[in-house]
Amino acid sequence: MFLRKPSTMVFLPLLGLFVLIAALGPLLVGDPSATGNAELLAPSAAHPLGTDHLGRDYLARVVNGGQISLLVGFTVAVLCMTIGLVVGGLAGYHGGWMDTLMVKLAEFFQVLPGIVLALVAAALLGANVFIIVAILSITMWPAVARIVRAEAMRISQLGYVESARAAGFRSGRIIWSDVLPNALPPVLVATSMTVGRAILIESGLAYLGIGDPSHPSWGALLNSAQAYMRDGWWLAVAPGLCIFLVVLAVNMLGDALNDAYNPTVGRVK
Repeated sequence: MFLRKPSTMVFLPLLGLFVLIAALGPLLVGDPSATGNAELLAPSAAHPLGTDHLGRDYLARVVNGGQISLLVGFTVAVLCMTIGLVVGGLAGYHGGWMDTLMVKLAEFFQVLPGIVLALVAAALLGANVFIIVAILSITMWPAVARIVRAEAMRISQLGYVESARAAGFRSGRIIWSDVLPNALPPVLVATSMTVGRAILIESGLAYLGIGDPSHPSWGALLNSAQAYMRDGWWLAVAPGLCIFLVVLAVNMLGDALNDAYNPTVGRVK
């Protein structure tokens, strides 16, 4: 059902194209830091996205920036899903004091201001990709954990889980083999949405100057482009369009996943 949806047919190949270009593009587009070209050349056959204010080929910079943006987005999503499955699964299955503890832990991390935390970390530790990924993961996993917790609470009351308990299986095995696999559908939808949110937040942080200067992402390219909007409009259009298309593709695929896992909602739409 997911693969047959029109949005999937359009946006899954689009997202796959971006991932493929980010993975293989740097082998084909050359050195993004080479400065042997004229400055602020408009897009042409020799330079499809023109050059920047230092004479660097902008296609190479956009492709390499895509590596960072996509790496941050997918890494944060995987980390949030992993933490959310562990915390939410334990809280929802066991309940009681463990549920209270896990919920309070999630609430503590959920109220942390990500941008302020990123500013403090950049001042103390220096801004790099790993710190940005860690900060985004710390502040974004509670949303996934709440979904897992709700699903685990529901599934733990079902008959096959009760039968597993009666058969003497340990809690860890029941959570791993019965609860979490059946809680995955809504978690996958939430995780797909997390990719887009992480890319947007990372781009916003990089635009504010909180990013790895040695590995500029699309947001950092937008930050550099704002001083040359009059003479080099393409410097802002290329990374901005990439952010728009990737986030749109991820969100549309997440919506298609939600419709596939919840066919009643899809029919109502």
